[in-house]
Amino acid sequence: MDMIAVLTELERQEQVSLALMMFKVMQKQDWYKPDAYLYKDLIIALARAKKMDEVLQLWESMRKENLFPDSQTYTEVIRGFLNYGSPADAMNIYEDMKNSPDPPEELPFRILLKGLLPHPLLRNKVKQDFEEIFPDSSIYDPPQEIFGAR
Repeated sequence: MDMIAVLTELERQEQVSLALMMFKVMQKQDWYKPDAYLYKDLIIALARAKKMDEVLQLWESMRKENLFPDSQTYTEVIRGFLNYGSPADAMNIYEDMKNSPDPPEELPFRILLKGLLPHPLLRNKVKQDFEEIFPDSSIYDPPQEIFGAR
C-alpha cells in the first residue's frame, strides 16, 4: 500500500518520470496484479505531461496484460497525441477504442473531431463513425474560413 501511495503522490505532484519508475518497481513485486486503474492514472499523468512515448509503452504493456482503458483514459490519450502534434497516433488510439469491449462514449469522439479540424480526411472518417454510433447527437462543423481552408 505504501508503494501505491507513493505512486499516487508522485502523479499528483506531476513527477511523472519518477512515478513511471515506481510503477515498474511495483510490477516486479510478488503482490502485484494487473490493474486498469493504476495504469489509467499513470497514463493520464504522462499524457498531460506530453510524455507520449512513455504513454505508448505503458499502453502496450496494459494491452499485453489484457486490460482495457475506460473512456476518460481514451479521451486524455487522444487529447495528448493531438496536443503533441501526432494525429496518426491519436487515430491509432481511436481504432483501439472502437475495438474495445466497452461501448465508446461521446467525449473522446468530440475531442478527436475538434483536434482533427486541420485534417479533413481523418475528421470525416471519425465523423461518419460518430453519426453511426450516436445517431441522435449532432456535430458542430465550424465555418471553413476559420481554419484558413477557403
